[in-house]
Amino acid sequence: MVPVSPIRFTVATIIRTVRVLGRLRARPPYWPTEGYLVGGAVRDLWFGRTPRDLDFLVPDPAGEAERAAHRLQGNAFPLRGGIFRVVAGERVLDFASLQKGGLAADLARRDFTVNALAMNRRGAVIGPTVARADLRARRIRAQRPQVFEEDPLRSLRAVRLWTTHGLRPEPRTWKWITDHARRLRFGKKPAWERVREELAKILESPRAAFGMAALERSGLLAAYLPELAAGVGLFQGGYHHADLWRHTLEALDFLVHHHPEAGLELRLAVLLHDVAKPLVRQWDEERGYWRFFYHDEDGAELAQAILRRLKSPKAEARRVAGWIRLHMRRPPGNRRGLRRWVFEHRTWLPELLWLQVADVAATRGPRAAPGAWQKLARVEPEVRRFLRSLPTRPLLSGHEVAALLGRAPGPWLGRLLRDLLAAQAEGRVSSQEEAKVFVLWWYEAKAPNARRSAEP
Repeated sequence: MVPVSPIRFTVATIIRTVRVLGRLRARPPYWPTEGYLVGGAVRDLWFGRTPRDLDFLVPDPAGEAERAAHRLQGNAFPLRGGIFRVVAGERVLDFASLQKGGLAADLARRDFTVNALAMNRRGAVIGPTVARADLRARRIRAQRPQVFEEDPLRSLRAVRLWTTHGLRPEPRTWKWITDHARRLRFGKKPAWERVREELAKILESPRAAFGMAALERSGLLAAYLPELAAGVGLFQGGYHHADLWRHTLEALDFLVHHHPEAGLELRLAVLLHDVAKPLVRQWDEERGYWRFFYHDEDGAELAQAILRRLKSPKAEARRVAGWIRLHMRRPPGNRRGLRRWVFEHRTWLPELLWLQVADVAATRGPRAAPGAWQKLARVEPEVRRFLRSLPTRPLLSGHEVAALLGRAPGPWLGRLLRDLLAAQAEGRVSSQEEAKVFVLWWYEAKAPNARRSAEP
């Protein structure tokens, strides 16, 4: 008798346990002429969610994709492995054919029991018997240990589902995840685009801080984001009440709960705002605590390198790096200074302020003075008002300034116009007559070299 491999034996065992688990009234927004809805979309329908990604097993994938594209006014195109995809707005529909072994074999090859589900047109949900108990208990159970080697993204996906769906890994699966995380540190990783997608879903969740903490406990943080893992247990001292990693988690949790509309870019900035601290930490003998000189500037560069590795869009990386570079430049307390600060940082506001508020709130924690972060947060409405009222152009054009001074244009003119616009933003100049006075004063007081270089 030919021995059966452990993988084949396990799959065969799962196939024998496939049953009808229940019936759902909820239906996806599109259904093919025949076939099954499979995978995470069925899981989401079970939990009352509306899935945007739909996977179907059908006899004619190409034909079904064309019909779906026509009905949903989307675009159909082929993928690898005989899969056809339709993109219609935010919906993504994939159509594939049943492989050898039929539906039961397809479900047995999937990663977790809560994903090994299929639904027919009448709403009957089919899957391994244990899946029903796992769905009820909101539990992640890997169907076999080899699923993490077959697709190395699956350990990260398990933590993501724990974060977004509250599906907690059962003990044996958790051990397989942590073992896989150790192998990932030095082994082959999934495509970074796929890693970014899962990390984005974690960060966009209301439980983003929990998800990042779970990544650290599993060892996946060290595998995918070792720069952040370097902050775990890193003592800061001084004004900080917690180690670097806990500070980061508290800042992220603060942002999510006090500014839930924060987008992915801002959440990334909060996550990475202190990422350079382990590299720049220096002991200050005179003050008796650690200092982190230039961690804002170095952190911006390091954050960009991390986001490049994750294949993030260039614009996203620039925004995140910009906020990190400026996060230590807090707004002044007086009104004129605040207007000037808003003018100078207008491209980065109001998100920059929320990064600073989250940072301040997480620095002292329970030891913070009453109203410490609230004082900074109260500036936000005024910042928004200033942003709406900022001037967009100087009251005098470059030609008018040059004519007023009787000088030929030069490099000095650009500096003068920028300072004139800033004076308008601060409220020191509000008319053309005041602008002329400002120009004469500026040229006399600030540009002696410009006067000499402009002489004929």
